[in-house]
Amino acid sequence: MRRFRFGYRYYLNVLVLAAGLVVLVLWRSKDPGAAFLTALKIVPLAFLTEWLEVRMEPSGSFTLTPILLFTVLLLEGLEPAILVATGAILGISTFTAKGSWQEMVDSIAREVLSAAAFWVAFTLLGGEPGKTRWVERTLPFLAGSLVYLGVRTTLTALRFYFLEGINIPWMWRKLLAQSSGHHLIITLAALAVAYLYADLGYFTLALATGAIVETYYPWKLLGEQKGVLFTSLRMIAAAVDAKDPYTYSHSQRVAYYAVRLARALGLPEDEVERIRIGALLHDIGKIGVSGRIIRKPARLEEREMQVMKTHSTLSANIMAPIRILGEAAEMVRYHHEHWDGSGYPNGLRGEEIPLGSRIILVADALDALVSDRPYRRGRTKEEAMQILRENAGRQFDPRVVEALASIIHLL
Repeated sequence: MRRFRFGYRYYLNVLVLAAGLVVLVLWRSKDPGAAFLTALKIVPLAFLTEWLEVRMEPSGSFTLTPILLFTVLLLEGLEPAILVATGAILGISTFTAKGSWQEMVDSIAREVLSAAAFWVAFTLLGGEPGKTRWVERTLPFLAGSLVYLGVRTTLTALRFYFLEGINIPWMWRKLLAQSSGHHLIITLAALAVAYLYADLGYFTLALATGAIVETYYPWKLLGEQKGVLFTSLRMIAAAVDAKDPYTYSHSQRVAYYAVRLARALGLPEDEVERIRIGALLHDIGKIGVSGRIIRKPARLEEREMQVMKTHSTLSANIMAPIRILGEAAEMVRYHHEHWDGSGYPNGLRGEEIPLGSRIILVADALDALVSDRPYRRGRTKEEAMQILRENAGRQFDPRVVEALASIIHLL
């Protein structure tokens, strides 16, 4: 709870700091009218670069807006750059209804603070837009770009920590590894665009921006295909869950808990994605189990229980032939194995059970405990956590249970 409260204070502080910075910069501007006019010219192009959101593997995304942001910082200064960043994010978020207003405000605040950090590094090293020679501006520009990357990565890692409980150093390194290559391309592209804009004018800037967006557009399509895949998997999971009205959306909730658990344990993002797929489809084998058994309100008879126990093997067998799902099939096959060897289908114990299976088991149990059933009301998360701890070392992996305990207040 302490981290949760501090997380909200963090967001409030970031927002106030960013808003205060905008007001201070524009108030101290020697020519706020010129800043607005410059931003007015650049923002339409920034709409295009902000719209082109490219998903990164295995997670995250980036836009091409920093190309125009860096160009304006290099040639015009901080005031119009802040207006360009704010206008682009606000416009695209409103027009496309992408994300919540909290996410929009968070994006603007991180962009403004990162741009300000760029500007501090740029000016401290002697850079001055439009007055120093290109050679004298290039080194401060490159330094500013590195500072921008560092600050933006740090703010994003903090966001993951406060909202999902992910270890900050681990997340920082992961984000940096994912984004550094693209950031280098964006930095060099911004430097080239700035040269063209300064020498040949706005029309050339528009052409160059369009060409860069066209180049990156296939990357956007590839990322969207991944989004379509997960939408399809969620639809399949929802169809299976619909066999029982009391477990509707169960698989999506289990996937949510499992992903948060995997990240709390510091697993690589490619493994997190496999666990997400496994958790979404962990009950798909129930399509081969009679609805009468699944919806039975009373305790299952022994014969019925044996039929129900086949669903994990059925799920894995359905997934295994499909390459993109096959990597998650084994964790689904064993997600009912218990730490002490009392589970099914093979009676595996301890570390013999795939870690993904152990995570899905805990996530599955958490959702079962907190959800309403025909014969009982759902328990509170605190009560569910107590039950999970009592069974750690028998049914559940103690390390996974403790990881859940560290983030239960965030779920």
